[in-house]
Amino acid sequence: MSASEVSINKYFLILSRHFLLIGGILVAALAIAWVVTYLTPKIYEASTSIHFDLKSANPMDNRGGTLKTEAYFSTQMDIIKSQNVSRKVEDSLSKYEQERLILAFKAEKTAIDNVTPKLINYFKSIAAPQENTPNESAVDSGSTKTLDISSAYGWLTAAIGSNLTVMPRFKSRIVDITYSSTDPEIATIMANRFTDAYIATNLQMMIDPARKTSGWFSDQLKGLRRNLEEAQAKLTAYQQKEEIVSTDERMDTENTRLQKLSTQLVNAQSNTRNAVTEQKKLVEVRKSGASVMTLDTVFNSPVVQKVKQEIRTLEGELAEISSTLGKNHPRHVSVNTEHRAARERLNKEIRAISGNINSSAELAKDRERDLSAALERQKQLVLNLKQEHNRISVLNRDVESAQATYNAALKEQNTTNMQSLVDQTNVSIIDLANIPGQPSSPILSKNLAIGGFAGLLLGIGLAILMEMLNRRVHSKEDLILELKVPLLGHLK
Repeated sequence: MSASEVSINKYFLILSRHFLLIGGILVAALAIAWVVTYLTPKIYEASTSIHFDLKSANPMDNRGGTLKTEAYFSTQMDIIKSQNVSRKVEDSLSKYEQERLILAFKAEKTAIDNVTPKLINYFKSIAAPQENTPNESAVDSGSTKTLDISSAYGWLTAAIGSNLTVMPRFKSRIVDITYSSTDPEIATIMANRFTDAYIATNLQMMIDPARKTSGWFSDQLKGLRRNLEEAQAKLTAYQQKEEIVSTDERMDTENTRLQKLSTQLVNAQSNTRNAVTEQKKLVEVRKSGASVMTLDTVFNSPVVQKVKQEIRTLEGELAEISSTLGKNHPRHVSVNTEHRAARERLNKEIRAISGNINSSAELAKDRERDLSAALERQKQLVLNLKQEHNRISVLNRDVESAQATYNAALKEQNTTNMQSLVDQTNVSIIDLANIPGQPSSPILSKNLAIGGFAGLLLGIGLAILMEMLNRRVHSKEDLILELKVPLLGHLK
């Protein structure tokens, strides 16, 4: 056994030697615990239980999803303990209830609590004499300016929340709201009032944003409605100015006309080419001195063929008469006269056909020019209609865009307006607080146990400390350890 080691037997000897000291300290500790328990005001606790539905409480909110449990519970517990909820509780109390509450606060203070602030102020006044601070010396004594600000909450609001405890149950959606007070009825009232104030605050936190959003949409709808009316007025004014009823139907009609004119112009151009070609042939025949009968138009004319056949018949008859009768014979004179008349008709018909060729060429040219001009006018009309159609399309898009924006804003305004009328939350009360029959603190048995344990430890520690300061020999083991010599014997 080393010199630093102390046997268990030595401890028992020390404890037995100082038994009275340890017992006295234990009794004193128990007495102090009893006195503290007797002087400490009795505190009563009343609890309400509320349940949270983690789905959205707003029936108009179709965004879906559930709330994050951990963050949500932490946020809601902070809201319950907020001064805003405390102020609602204070406002809900009657004059008599406030007086009872203040008396309960005063009853929580013990004699020590009343003396401690006076002692602290006394020692502060001795340690640090009053002197003007730099800020006070720097302030103009004649200045009367003050900051225009006041505390948002009174002292009673802050004091109300000091006795509140909010605790979620393990693996549950239930939260217990507990209030402590020296008055059991006040504890019950405050626990229930805090629950009601929190539910009202929770509902207000959902309704207020919806009301603000609904008001904002109402203001925006005025401007959007004005924009829609202006867009519709521009479209109507343009249609009235241009006398347009339906641009799509008119566009179809004018496009059909344009296609018809284009087809007619192609045909007219073909006819003009044919007529001009025939006219050129006539001119070339006349210049060459050839007979006009060589032209296909003249040669293939039915009238010309008929007159030529008649001339050939008269020439045969005239040849036959000339061989038998004299030139002065009436028959010869008559046939000769008919022959000259036929020749005259043939020449007249040839001249008429030649004139028709020239006039047909000129008419074909005029027709082509008229159709070309009409086609150009129709093209310009179609282009103008397209421009009008594009302009109307832009105006229509402006109207449609303004209408769509107005409808979307109106839908959101109706939704937020309905959300602002919601009167339910995702919080429901499970149990209301009952008036506690027994105080939750102080507990005499608990305080005595703590005082006895503390007194026992203090007595044992003090006994060991006294032995360490006053070294004595209690047994033969002490001699062997201290002197390090063998023990030869001992006397009884």
